[in-house]
Amino acid sequence: MNILLSRTKMTGVFAALVVFAGTARPQESTWTNSDWQDSIWANRGCLTDQRGQWFRNAKFGAFIHFGLYSELGGYWHGQGPYDPAEQIMGLGQRKQVIPGEQYKKEVGGAFNPAKFDAHKWVSLIKKAGQKYLIVTAKHHDGFSMFRTATTPYNLADATPFARDVIKELADECKKQGIVFCPYYSIGDWAAADVMNPKFTNYTEYMHAQLRELLSNYGEIKMLWFDNWWYVNNQWRNDLQHAKELYAFVRSVSPNTLVNDRCGRGAASTDGDYTTPENQLQGSRQNRYFEVVMTDTDDDNWGWVKTATNYRRPADLIRNLIDCASKGGNFVLNVGPTADGEFPSQHLAIIDALGKWTSANGEAIYGTVPVPEFSAEETNQFQCYATMNSKSIFLHVTHWPSAAGEGIVRIARTGLTKLELLDASLGKAHYTSAIEKNSTLIRIKQPARTDPYATVFRLNFGN
Repeated sequence: MNILLSRTKMTGVFAALVVFAGTARPQESTWTNSDWQDSIWANRGCLTDQRGQWFRNAKFGAFIHFGLYSELGGYWHGQGPYDPAEQIMGLGQRKQVIPGEQYKKEVGGAFNPAKFDAHKWVSLIKKAGQKYLIVTAKHHDGFSMFRTATTPYNLADATPFARDVIKELADECKKQGIVFCPYYSIGDWAAADVMNPKFTNYTEYMHAQLRELLSNYGEIKMLWFDNWWYVNNQWRNDLQHAKELYAFVRSVSPNTLVNDRCGRGAASTDGDYTTPENQLQGSRQNRYFEVVMTDTDDDNWGWVKTATNYRRPADLIRNLIDCASKGGNFVLNVGPTADGEFPSQHLAIIDALGKWTSANGEAIYGTVPVPEFSAEETNQFQCYATMNSKSIFLHVTHWPSAAGEGIVRIARTGLTKLELLDASLGKAHYTSAIEKNSTLIRIKQPARTDPYATVFRLNFGN
């Protein structure tokens, strides 16, 4: 993964809200089942065709970083932790303490994740409410986690485990209705030709591996590239190579989505969406985006055996809501252990996420931002808004400590119903008034609230 120094923070209580001035006169808007989503994304230049519909609707995905580096857990011969853990080979080579050939033979000879269970992994992802899975088929160390004819440096041929976890996960995702998406690092520390000025051999090698992934593992709806910067200067400085890679993928699999990490400037050209890392977006974006985030409060994507700084479920649920309210997706990573299991701390996160998405998923999946919506910026009332073709949803993540009431304004009239989406929380109490073609709503804090985010469903007559 690309390393960013900034960590995820809410830059302001209302970072997710599109706030309009009180003197504005928003026009009353209506929508239908056939045109509501197209109108929201009109002129956005991102994923408006049929192949992107699943991605627009999914909202919540899983990321798994699993490879030889998982065997080490961030430590080399007792020294560490190396940060980020999944890049321990490259970091060790830079410090001249981990010879590349020793890494391949020693770690490859030991890697045997005997507790790996594709059914269990995918079941946990589904339990959390995540709709798609991105998993490292090849990370920066060049080790292929799938059976390949291109190199013996792969899980099936170079380890005691001798299985194809990519195949097992792809098959299990299909069984459980999860979209399967391989991750592929363009940069490769094990490929001598990657820094060659012509790098023809490496390009052919990469194309052969990509063809295997796109042809042998069922329908691949999305391919997640990374690390284009660890190649020769010609690739790094010439966008043409990124364009050629996009073209190659689409020649093999025309409906496969591709992210923006194929080369410099690729985010503004042929990539289908952008991928901010460990950082929320300040406002609604001009392109569709997918925020990818570690489950620990640092830059480690692979497992660290001594990690204790796991993120709070409250923050992760708020991040999911934040992304949905701005028109993007949220992807949460996990680094499985050397044995092939999810860390116990991540299992606790899954329990919390699963309970919330089970009760409130209608307000996340298949939604878009509410174009004209604002919330009172006093008393620390924190509220986000999403909508689908039938309803608007208000997600309250913080109530005023004293007033116990939040005020929102929506550029629609004809409010017919306002209710708690989770009926087990009781009945919603509110008052509403029409002001300048908008509805001003005062929502009272319920006697019982969700510990993470209390969601209200609003219906309008139009």
